[in-house]
Amino acid sequence: MFKSSYSGRLRPGAAFSGAVGVAALALVAAACGTSGSPTAAASHTMSPMPETSSSMPMPSPSMSMGETMLPMGAKHMHVTIVSPMTGMKVTGNSVTVHVRVSGYKDTCALAGKHVMGMEATTSGHYHVLLDGALINMFCTPTAVVSLQNVKPGMHTLTVVPALDDHAQVTPNARSIMFDYAPSKPLPTLTGMMTMHKPTITIVSPKPGATVSGTFIVRVRIKNYRPSCALFGKANLHGWGHWHLNLDTTTGGMMGMGGMMGMSCTHVIRASTAGLMPGSTHTLIALLVDNLHVPLMPLVASRVTVRIGK
Repeated sequence: MFKSSYSGRLRPGAAFSGAVGVAALALVAAACGTSGSPTAAASHTMSPMPETSSSMPMPSPSMSMGETMLPMGAKHMHVTIVSPMTGMKVTGNSVTVHVRVSGYKDTCALAGKHVMGMEATTSGHYHVLLDGALINMFCTPTAVVSLQNVKPGMHTLTVVPALDDHAQVTPNARSIMFDYAPSKPLPTLTGMMTMHKPTITIVSPKPGATVSGTFIVRVRIKNYRPSCALFGKANLHGWGHWHLNLDTTTGGMMGMGGMMGMSCTHVIRASTAGLMPGSTHTLIALLVDNLHVPLMPLVASRVTVRIGK
């Protein structure tokens, strides 16, 4: 399995390197149209309590481009953490975040697609990070973050607006802290050894198929354990999930800008929104680790489809 120097965390005041690749942003169930819901995490260090409220800005870097490179309209993209309030004690094994967005249309249908000009800031989604590590992208009023493998104590949860290509509008990020005090902690997940190499194969759609509107991408995974619970958590051998990219796995952020969604099941619900009818595109399913970094050498499956009306 690929061992990357990318830690999966954001460093305040630093720019998000292009080497992050498909690792920095992807997303889930309620998020980018994937199926399955998040439910887990790895150990994190304790952090001091903030002195500000749930609307506290979080000075973290953009995940896909420097802040100075963001389109002018991005400054109008805002998020508010409605709940929980900072300092809240969480006794369950997940935390539900209620988010309100303003200044743009919150949608996952255009995720991973190249939107030009002013339109680039009229739609987008938001990212949720736990202790600086990306969990997923969301386009719903609520986001559920699993606390699997997370140590009890103080933790930081951040919400940041993002463009369709996953570039984060860092100046408008908001953060709260919560006290994780589980009444019944989840059993800690550990790494698994496997004798065979992991594989992923796109089962449907078939090569040359015509897809339109919302469609299902189904895969078959062998010798690898997908888990939404471990999104953004410390890597465990044999565990991870998969991303669905459009046309490429290279370029900015190792191709993360082309990510349509991520999943811990065998399906992702994708959309042809923003794609020209009659055009052809390649769907790429690739295995990644818990921190969203692709396995190296790349483990992927490709299918070229035609976009219908």
